[in-house]
Amino acid sequence: MRNAECGIRHSEFGLTLTEFAERKTREAVSAAIAPMTTEIDRHPSDAVAIGNDWTRERFDGPFYASPAGEVEFPSTSLVFVQSKDGNTGAKNPASLGGGNADAHLIYEGLSRVAADAVLAGAETIRGGHLVFSVWHPELVRLRASLGLPRHPTQIVATLRGLNFDGLIFNVPEIPVMLLTVGGCTDLMTTALAERPWITPIVMPTSHDLPFAMRTIRKRGVRRVSCIGGRSIAGQLLDAGLVSDVYQTTSAKDGGEPGTPLYRKPIGGELVVRKRGTREDTGVVFEHLRR
Repeated sequence: MRNAECGIRHSEFGLTLTEFAERKTREAVSAAIAPMTTEIDRHPSDAVAIGNDWTRERFDGPFYASPAGEVEFPSTSLVFVQSKDGNTGAKNPASLGGGNADAHLIYEGLSRVAADAVLAGAETIRGGHLVFSVWHPELVRLRASLGLPRHPTQIVATLRGLNFDGLIFNVPEIPVMLLTVGGCTDLMTTALAERPWITPIVMPTSHDLPFAMRTIRKRGVRRVSCIGGRSIAGQLLDAGLVSDVYQTTSAKDGGEPGTPLYRKPIGGELVVRKRGTREDTGVVFEHLRR
């Protein structure tokens, strides 16, 4: 057998996928999620409604996504939290103040529960012990009801090369796609040869994300959830590859000064605006469709 339980362990932390999943599940189940309230719902007629009784009760209705049809590129969403004063940079994203509903219902929940893949830049995963998935049992059941694998494919973008110590690269049952350029693959030849579940997507140039996303779509990925960081998010927006933006704005200032996600207003049609309640009072969630 080739799986995390049978000996592939993170070299630094010594955790298996099972141990990591158990911890993430405990955190999700124990989190008190204050229900959100709907201020605006202008969803287009072709929007895909996602949810079950548990999510609809807490999110105050369905979660919407753009359709993922037989098109050239995957339907790609961008998911992020920002402080009240618009910063997204923080060593611990929870310090930005998005709250439990953002963390466990939206970020590690509805925004990726229907995704074939989760995309992150190298700096987002560098040095971390991570697998991007859903963890609350209700969200796991919702994902299964959509006919999707337990975990999304993991997509990592790097232009500088990586070491493969992290858990994300060492679970054979979870496919990984590596968006990179030719020079970087040369640096990682041995590590890639030892991990046949990692597929390099080699771009002709460092900014040719349309090529990368077109290739990903040809490999059967219809829906991608991008969680940043700022570099990959900005390139996707510049290339017009983002269909949905899911942004949570906290009720407090914070984060690293001068770290907005994008250098100009993201723009788009407002689909939904929700507001937090109880301990999340002042938190605002918005879905923009571009």
